[in-house]
Amino acid sequence: MADQVTLTALNPREAVADALQRCVLGIDSNNQELFESGCLKNENMTVVLGPNTVEGWPAIKDFFQRLFTLVTTHVISNIRVELNDDGGSGADTASMTAHALAYHIRPDDALKPEDTSYTASALYDIDLVKDGKDGLWKIKRWELKVLWTTGDRAVLYG
Repeated sequence: MADQVTLTALNPREAVADALQRCVLGIDSNNQELFESGCLKNENMTVVLGPNTVEGWPAIKDFFQRLFTLVTTHVISNIRVELNDDGGSGADTASMTAHALAYHIRPDDALKPEDTSYTASALYDIDLVKDGKDGLWKIKRWELKVLWTTGDRAVLYG
């Protein structure tokens, strides 16, 4: 199956979780269109990583750009979704938590026998909105709480 943006027959909770799954699959497959399909690409999107907050789509796109130069694998688990139906006509906001284990390695080092990777474990706390234009859920606020790391930080941070 190609990295298609829209999947059919997702139930409401799966459709919410699909926003995160589109983002991480987009990063791991170097498909920026797929990554962006899971993001609220306007000034209201926020990414929080520890004490750092990145606000607005242009800054967030720049923030994630480094990942597209690496070989990455993100493993997402323990997804929990809360749908918020404030208007009685179906949910248009949601929140989600998930665990993530993210492996990062420079392309030239990907198949070397020695480990030159950078690995991070994190908890994600995410707020989402349903896009009225395409019907897809989009991440509005993405908080990454890093639990532990191992390896060469320079892989990710230069």
